[in-house]
Amino acid sequence: MTTSATINLFDQTRQFHQDGDFQQALAGYQALLAHDPDNPELCYLLALLFFQEGQLNEAGHWFSQVITLAPQAAPAHYNLGVILFEQQEYPRAAQAYEEAARLCPEDADIFFNLALTRKKLGQLDKAFSCYQKVLALTPNAEDVLYNLGVLCKDMHHHADSIWFFEKVVAANPDHPQALNNLGYLYHMEREVDKAIAIYHKLIALDHNATMATHMLAALTGTTTAAAPDTYIRSVFDSFSEHYDESLVEKLGYTIPSQLREMLISQESHPLPATLDMGCGTGLSGEAFVDLTEELTGLDLSPKMLEVAGKKGLYDRLYETDICSYLKKGTAFFDLFVAADVFVYIGDLREIFSLVKERAAPGGLFLFSTELAGQGFCLKPMGRYGHAESYIRELAHEHGFTMLQVRAANIRQEEGAWITGNLYLLTVSKC
Repeated sequence: MTTSATINLFDQTRQFHQDGDFQQALAGYQALLAHDPDNPELCYLLALLFFQEGQLNEAGHWFSQVITLAPQAAPAHYNLGVILFEQQEYPRAAQAYEEAARLCPEDADIFFNLALTRKKLGQLDKAFSCYQKVLALTPNAEDVLYNLGVLCKDMHHHADSIWFFEKVVAANPDHPQALNNLGYLYHMEREVDKAIAIYHKLIALDHNATMATHMLAALTGTTTAAAPDTYIRSVFDSFSEHYDESLVEKLGYTIPSQLREMLISQESHPLPATLDMGCGTGLSGEAFVDLTEELTGLDLSPKMLEVAGKKGLYDRLYETDICSYLKKGTAFFDLFVAADVFVYIGDLREIFSLVKERAAPGGLFLFSTELAGQGFCLKPMGRYGHAESYIRELAHEHGFTMLQVRAANIRQEEGAWITGNLYLLTVSKC
């Protein structure tokens, strides 16, 4: 191929590429590379073509070829990092971004993507350093300040997190995500007036208004019947990835094993059918799977159910609330378990009634509650407490016999235990 013919083919191929004619551009680049296989520019353009078509494996191959031929080509390292991140190959993505950053130390986008990758790897301190580098290159960038706020919140550095979110809101008073995080953080830090103001703002913006309304009720002493389903689903979807670690390791949560101990002290033989009401990621399933022949789980959060499903504990899993399932279902159960579930439901009257209807003869009802002075109440942190007298009243009203009641430490909050009760009830004999 003559030099002029090569130039003409290159110009035509570039035009096909710009016009979005994938097949013609592909044929052109392949023809050019057949005559000049070690041309890094041609390899890079072919990689871009595949990348723009969403053919990530092919694109990754050709970006790697560019790096082999021209190791100093920072864009190839960067784009390879983008592809590897998309393919969830985070360690390799981090390596690609690191090399791109070494070659282009003033490129804020590289450090921003490297920060995201470090966070995916759980390297929060390194992610923080990357975001700081971005902020030095692009002072007061809103998305960087916001991401730093989120990162500090994940690291439980609440004061720093609040500072970053306040900077975002100072520049953009209606930034919904920053306001949402500020409401949570003010609430956690007991800055009640500030939290209330933020929740009112979120309701006015109609952003996460269901959550804001629920938490506003909690802070203003208004007791509702139950937390909204959408609020529960949102909370647990967001926690699903690290739920087990957060609850068990950081909050000292052992309710499933404590409930298991209560059951074993009363019933030594495996039960035919168990319903785990609010199964979450399957912590209760792990505690009871060997004590039952069939295990069914319910939860409102699809992401929590996805985690539970991967554990292989349950015979069936349903994305639904307790009452809807019990109303529509026809199955009978020998054991009903609700571990740390009723903290999101205040009025338990309907659940007691439906459990009685769906209980096999001699059926058992095993659950935990946080404490309340009388009846049930919505506590300041958005969870419900139930008085023992209230549970006894419902048990008597719906035909249950109280087999056991035990005081328990439910979980830790700010270094102190939240206290509650564990209950084991059975259907009363006629």
